[in-house]
Amino acid sequence: MNKDYLVTQSNGLVDARYHEPLTARQQKIVLSVVSQVQIEDEDFKMYEIRIRDFHELLGLEGEPKYTDLRKITEEILKKSLEITREKGRLLQVNWFSSIEYFEHEGRMEFSFDPKLKPYLLDLKKAYTSYRLSNILSLNSAYSIRLYELMKKWEYLGKWEVTVENLKDRLGTKNKSYDAYGNFKNRIINPAISELNGKTDVIISFNEIKKGRKVISLEFTIRNAPEREIKLPEPRKKPEQPKKQIENEDVRERLNALAKEFNFDQTYFAQLYQGASIIWNDDAENELSLLIHYVNQEKTVKNPLGFIKSKLQTAWDVHQAGGSISFADLKTSKRTTGRTEVVPDWFNDRKKSRDEIVATEETEVNQEKKRALLESLGKSPEEIEKALREG
Repeated sequence: MNKDYLVTQSNGLVDARYHEPLTARQQKIVLSVVSQVQIEDEDFKMYEIRIRDFHELLGLEGEPKYTDLRKITEEILKKSLEITREKGRLLQVNWFSSIEYFEHEGRMEFSFDPKLKPYLLDLKKAYTSYRLSNILSLNSAYSIRLYELMKKWEYLGKWEVTVENLKDRLGTKNKSYDAYGNFKNRIINPAISELNGKTDVIISFNEIKKGRKVISLEFTIRNAPEREIKLPEPRKKPEQPKKQIENEDVRERLNALAKEFNFDQTYFAQLYQGASIIWNDDAENELSLLIHYVNQEKTVKNPLGFIKSKLQTAWDVHQAGGSISFADLKTSKRTTGRTEVVPDWFNDRKKSRDEIVATEETEVNQEKKRALLESLGKSPEEIEKALREG
């Protein structure tokens, strides 16, 4: 089994909630099969894994025991997940419609539930991608789920979430975790320690309080520089014509401008997704101007990290109702929890909120609005109605 396979899922699937959370072993099985879905696949196939490979993947000792694996996969089929869809719809679905054992051939075949097609196939926007190898060494189920959520928000460098929403996403059902101190010390801190030591992300967090109660956490997410440009290209099948990857022509043009650094497909997909929200059709032009700045500025030691930080600054201004360009970029600096932009960066381009053309509400806005409504004690039905009505 190739540990460098890419796991690619829509953000809606990353945010799915489980009635009963998967164990670490069960998650590794699911994500190993997900990593076999090709970027050019138009429909699901039968995905095969050799039983000996699975045995080694899960850290089982001795000869492969079919009864052990059957128990693990049987439990997977019993555990459904919930995916929030548009217009107040909620999808309850299992990962696989079937798992078939071929004992004498030493292999298993997995068939995804057809309802998962929009979340695993032909993904062009709002998706998360990472190398399978990053989660195989993780021992905690909470670490694996937190890693996926961190990768979703990595392109922005931070993520704010209410404590209750985070518990929901991680699947913490034990009542002992109702107390924030237990949740922090037994789940969050150990998971972050494991991720910082074993994966390509470095994470820290700040507590946001209402009075003395911690109501939200703001995570800071940094990609390990030595891995940012080393992610493998999606696997290719030479016998099949490959589809044009979304915005691949833009990536190639920007890479041609860059000196001594390049954007890999995964990093660029996330970067360009954020840039397109901020600048719409001007995204490529603004990024090219930033690349020229990085090429000329000798003090920039980590070009990809620098570009990500500037995108975060632009995002903060965009969220505040302003407009910002990299065309006359000079410098910027941060203050705790806020971004302070040097005036000559703006020139005369800053617009008042009344001049901003109304745009479709982003996922970040939805998350913040949901958190606010929950803090006000609104019921799930009232929250969904408010989000639909804007």
